[in-house]
Amino acid sequence: MVNIKYTLCAEGQRYGAGESNLKESLGRPLDSNGCTVFLCTAGCAVVFINFQKCVLKRGDVVFLFSDIVFAADKVSNLFSVLYISLPDEAVEETLYKLTSISFWDFIYGNPICRTSEKQYALLYGWCQQTRWILEDCMPENRQVLLSNNVYNLFTAVDSELKRESVYLSNKSKRDRGWTLAGKFATLLAEYCHVNRDVKFYADKLCITPDYLYKLTQKTMGMSPKEVIDQQIIVEIKTYLLNTDLSVKNIASELNFEDPSYMCRFFRRMTGVSPISYRNPGAHSEIL
Repeated sequence: MVNIKYTLCAEGQRYGAGESNLKESLGRPLDSNGCTVFLCTAGCAVVFINFQKCVLKRGDVVFLFSDIVFAADKVSNLFSVLYISLPDEAVEETLYKLTSISFWDFIYGNPICRTSEKQYALLYGWCQQTRWILEDCMPENRQVLLSNNVYNLFTAVDSELKRESVYLSNKSKRDRGWTLAGKFATLLAEYCHVNRDVKFYADKLCITPDYLYKLTQKTMGMSPKEVIDQQIIVEIKTYLLNTDLSVKNIASELNFEDPSYMCRFFRRMTGVSPISYRNPGAHSEIL
């Protein structure tokens, strides 16, 4: 199996920090590590978060976790983000401490957050400080400083959300349903190449297909089958744009028995054929 997820970490590294225009990631799902933070510093982009189309522009901050599917679709010439990408072991203790249900409700319901100028300046400083910890801090002090810095970030976000009274109502608490929906997204990323059956994922989650339907409708606004189909389209697009594999070989990679069926499926979902989509003129990266 070809690994074609886009990573913000250098080869052999578990951490990533820096500035990017995300152009190299176009058409590829992001490996969000344990936690990735984007702060848009210029321009704008069209991105998909859990298959929902969103616009990312200067001043927006994005919080991504391992159970959130993110892919950049188009970016403007001036688009730029500061990014911090951290593994699970760097954030799990901090995330465990953050028990506010409303906080998690908001973060998962609003992965792109608009900042004020003051908030933007503070987040910019946090990104630069975290980058210094990762790149220049003495190794024996790095983990403690990093853990404290991550905790400070999310505690501050929690405080700002409370101060501005933008939390969601208690009617939409992030309960077991949210957790299961996140696990479904994780399982889908792992198994979509070999299985596209709703019952397969429901069995993996130890729930019924009907319950999985209710979960995805509530959290993603789609049926499980629609979520699976969207993930497969992301995978096909990624292969088309980032490998030289033939359509036949891509179909084999994604466990389609008949390449012609994959072509029909792709055309039905996107309006173009796989060959047309691979044509550079059919997929502009400029907004």
